[in-house]
Amino acid sequence: MTHSLDFVGLNKKLFLLRHLIAGNKEFSRREQQYQGTQAEPSEGWDQHAARLQYMVSNDLIEIAAKFRVMQDTASIQLSSASLRELDHSCLGKRSIGTVLSGDVELTLRESCNKIIHASKFQLIFQNARSAVPRHLYSYWNGICQFSGSQGKNNWRIALDVYRWADAMDCFLEELAGNVDS
Repeated sequence: MTHSLDFVGLNKKLFLLRHLIAGNKEFSRREQQYQGTQAEPSEGWDQHAARLQYMVSNDLIEIAAKFRVMQDTASIQLSSASLRELDHSCLGKRSIGTVLSGDVELTLRESCNKIIHASKFQLIFQNARSAVPRHLYSYWNGICQFSGSQGKNNWRIALDVYRWADAMDCFLEELAGNVDS
């Protein structure tokens, strides 16, 4: 017997991640969260940023690990070439991120490997200005940076989590229709 394939659970996590990204800017504006590059940080900034980093990091690790298990389990029923083709077709012409350093092909499979094996992880925040009431605020822009090494080769990537989650959903939807779960 193989592992259970948690299509529903992964779909839920990906859905919630996209909602978190889409609503984060408005939440940060309303809560007046500011990280403080030109002024003092808001009172709860450190707690806000730490909570967000914890949530996103844990969700990405869980999704990446389950996704890799699904791929490896599905390889019993589908060829490696079919899985690679599905990976590339779900990426389409859109980029899920940027390779900042190292020799990395940023596929869904490889992005999951990088999430799992990263030795450093950070959310990328942006500053904005609210019109009414007028104040500065900072929000997570949906980008995460990961870095680590594979053997003696260092790598660093910036992952667009919203686009990544869309591509992952595409992959899982197609996979669910082609394997026995």
